Amino acid sequence: MALRAAGAVAPADHRPATLSVQYLGVGAFGPAEAIVTPMKQGRSAWLMNVTLQQEGKVFLQAQVWTTNRSGGPVTAEARAPDVPPPSDLKTYREHMGAPPQHGFWRNFEGKPLRFVPPDAPRQAAPAVLREWYSFIDYDGGGDPFLDFARSVILLDTLVWPTHHRGLAEAPDYIAPSLDLTVWFHEPAGASEWLLVDGVADIAREGLIHGHSRIWTDDGRLVATGGSNLLHTPRR
Repeated sequence: MALRAAGAVAPADHRPATLSVQYLGVGAFGPAEAIVTPMKQGRSAWLMNVTLQQEGKVFLQAQVWTTNRSGGPVTAEARAPDVPPPSDLKTYREHMGAPPQHGFWRNFEGKPLRFVPPDAPRQAAPAVLREWYSFIDYDGGGDPFLDFARSVILLDTLVWPTHHRGLAEAPDYIAPSLDLTVWFHEPAGASEWLLVDGVADIAREGLIHGHSRIWTDDGRLVATGGSNLLHTPRR
C-alpha cells in the first residue's frame, strides 16, 4: 500500500527505485490512511515519506525513491538459479488436494521445487527457499508500482518461512519484522511466475536476517531485498 501511495503522488513517468520500510506496529484488517510527503523533488529522482495509519495511530513508515532516468550502463552479471520452470512443477494446492487454510495464502499459487508434507518429520536443513509464485487474478495494467508490489509482498512475507524451514525443531518463538528494504531493477511485466531465491542464513543477538532475489521465468532479475526480524518468545 505504501508503494502504491507513493506512485499516486510521483510524476507520471516515474517508477520505483528503492523502498525502505519500518514497521511501527500491527495494522488491523480494514481501511488505512496513507499520507505521502515529498521530501526531495529532483529533475530525475523523487524521495517520498509515506506513513500508514489507522484511527490516528501510525503503524508503518516508509521512504520511497522514484526515478524516470533510463540511461547509463547496462550489466547483468547475476545469473538466475538453474531450477525447473514452473510449467514442470505442481502447485501446493495440487500437492495438498485443497486450498490453503489461511486466507492470505489464497492470493497466491506457489510451486515448490521439492514438496515436503506439513506432517513430515522435521529435519535440520539449510535455511534456503527457492519457489515459484504467481498472484491469482493479477493484472498490473502497465503500472510499474503495482508490478513491483508483487516482489515487495514476496520479499516481506517469506523471510520467516525461510528461517523456519532451517530448524530441526518447531520454534518456541515468533519473529515480527522490524524493517524491509527493496531495490528494484526492472519490472516483471508479462511474466506470470516469479522465482523467490532466498536465504535466512544468520541469526544473532536477537535478530534474524533474511534476503532474497526475485527472478522472472525468462531469467531477469526483478528485485533484491532483505529484512531483520526480532526474536520474540511466545507468551
